[in-house]
Amino acid sequence: MTAPLLEITSLSKYFGGNAAVSDVSFSVEKQRIVGLIGPNGSGKTTLFNCITGYYPAASGRVRFCGCDITGMKPDRVCRLGMVRTWQRVKPLAGLNVLENVMTGAFCRTRSASEARKIALHRLEMLGLDNVAQKTAGDLPIGLKKKLELARALATGPKLLLLDEVCGGLNFTETQELLEIIRGIREKGTAVVFIEHDMKAVTGLCDRIVVLKSGEKLAEGLPSEITSNPAVIAAYLGTGYSHA
Repeated sequence: MTAPLLEITSLSKYFGGNAAVSDVSFSVEKQRIVGLIGPNGSGKTTLFNCITGYYPAASGRVRFCGCDITGMKPDRVCRLGMVRTWQRVKPLAGLNVLENVMTGAFCRTRSASEARKIALHRLEMLGLDNVAQKTAGDLPIGLKKKLELARALATGPKLLLLDEVCGGLNFTETQELLEIIRGIREKGTAVVFIEHDMKAVTGLCDRIVVLKSGEKLAEGLPSEITSNPAVIAAYLGTGYSHA
């Protein structure tokens, strides 16, 4: 049996004695999309920060590509092939779009010409090539979200962690971004996807992990999660319908 791409075992993180993440375990297989859902404050972003090295975990282990990366710094995690986006997009506002994406590409090369080539390919992939010379800080939110994704993809990830990448987008923008994410998976990159739009989650993800108050409440196929009474009570609400 092939080992998971990412394996999280009993991961915990505390702030001032309060558990933000408590004994969470799950795994991500190669070329799969896993949804991570739960109420606000359930620990989703904190878990991302622990997985990618922005926060030190209090206990537990993180294995990626067969290696123990627990406590590893974010830049080393990125070079291994795991990168995250942020809920609040943070472009380098004074640089243009192309230059922003090149900063991601420098994770893989020291050559400016090679970084430019990688960045242009990612911009074309996301339909941003026509705004390559625009100042990043001047972009509307929908294009900033795409820029954040392009910059992450320029690092050449095996696993992409997306933190509410569809937040603040309209229906058309969301659907376009979901198709891009499907294409990313088809090209071989696995994805962990934090999102509150349950139609997006159930339509996109192979499996879903549910957090509540920092603990794993449930894990399973989308159909199992949307019919789980504990998940409905804690997060979806009694009026939820996935039809």
